[in-house]
Amino acid sequence: MAAILNTANTLFKKQGYAATTTNQIAAEAGVSIGLLYKYFPGGKPDIAWKAVEDMREMVFSEELGGATPENAPILLRRALLRFIKGHRRVSSNIAAFEMAVLEDAETAELGKHLFSIGSDSVTSILSKLTGRENSEKLQKWGSIVFHIVDSTTHRQVLHDGLSVSDEELAGALTRIIVAALTAIREE
Repeated sequence: MAAILNTANTLFKKQGYAATTTNQIAAEAGVSIGLLYKYFPGGKPDIAWKAVEDMREMVFSEELGGATPENAPILLRRALLRFIKGHRRVSSNIAAFEMAVLEDAETAELGKHLFSIGSDSVTSILSKLTGRENSEKLQKWGSIVFHIVDSTTHRQVLHDGLSVSDEELAGALTRIIVAALTAIREE
C-alpha cells in the first residue's frame, strides 16, 4: 500500500491530479491494477483521500494528542507550522488539485470530502480543548476555524503570500484558535 501511495503522490506532483490515472499509478508502483483496487476500491479519489488522511493524522493526532487547555497554544502553534510546511512540500499537488476541482465534478466531490475531514478534525480538537460535546454548534465552529486555517495557509503557500513568515502565520493562526476556544467556552 505504501508503494501505491508514494507513487501516486509523485505522479500527482509531477503531472497533476487530473492527469494521473489509476493505471499509471499501478504501473509505476509495480503492482497490478487489481491489487491497487483491492487497497483502494474507489481508485484515484480513495488514494488521494488516504494521503490526506495520513497527513491529517500526522499533523493533528501526533502534535495535538496530549493537548490540554494549558499547553494548547504551544502545541497548536507547532501543529499549524507543520501544517503550513506540509502544504509547502506538496504545493504543486495542491495547486493541481485546486485546478482539477474547477474542471472535474468527481474531483470537486473529493475536495468537499477532504474539507469535511479537516473540519471534523478541528471540531474534535475544539471539543477536547473546551470540554464541549460534539454538537451542531461546535461543528460550525470547527468548519469556520478550519476554513480560516486552510484558506490562509493556501494563500500563504500557493499565491503571493501574506508578507509574514510561516512562523508568524502559525503564531497568528494560533491566536485566532485560542480566541475561538475562549468564545466556545463562554457560550
